[in-house]
Amino acid sequence: SSLMVLCLQGGPVDTARDLAGSIVHRYLTLMRYRRYRNHLIRKTTNVSGRQLAVLRHLFQSAPLTVREISRFLYVRDATASPLLERMEQAGYVTKRRCLEDSREVLVEPTELGRQVVSQAPMGIIELMRVRLPDLPVGELVAMDEALKKLSALVGVDESLLNRGSHYHRRRHHP
Repeated sequence: SSLMVLCLQGGPVDTARDLAGSIVHRYLTLMRYRRYRNHLIRKTTNVSGRQLAVLRHLFQSAPLTVREISRFLYVRDATASPLLERMEQAGYVTKRRCLEDSREVLVEPTELGRQVVSQAPMGIIELMRVRLPDLPVGELVAMDEALKKLSALVGVDESLLNRGSHYHRRRHHP
């Protein structure tokens, strides 16, 4: 009977609507904060958030192939190549052919690239990669499940994003 009263007063409906609004608000705030952080990074370092992510990854794991960088960024090789070309022209990375397989190009940070990494604030994706593993497993499972549900709700089809690319969804990110 108390459930009936809540339904008549609009309780659960309003609560569901309020929660849905809060979820959308938090998602949009997160996306907006990501743009804000990337703007700060660009302003402070003169590199994009994506370029900084590449430099940080190279700083930890160099040398890497273009394909490995593409997988790290979740983009196609054809997207990563021009990005790396711009970074090389700006003096942040060097590229060279792999001695074992001349089809592969190896990328490494330059001293300038290392300086940028040491001075730049972390982007939101980097913050998540660093901080999420410190959370309790139960919280991580709950977040993962919530994001899976949200992806399903809006009809995310990862195969559409992966078409024509050489990367695969990985459970463990660098």
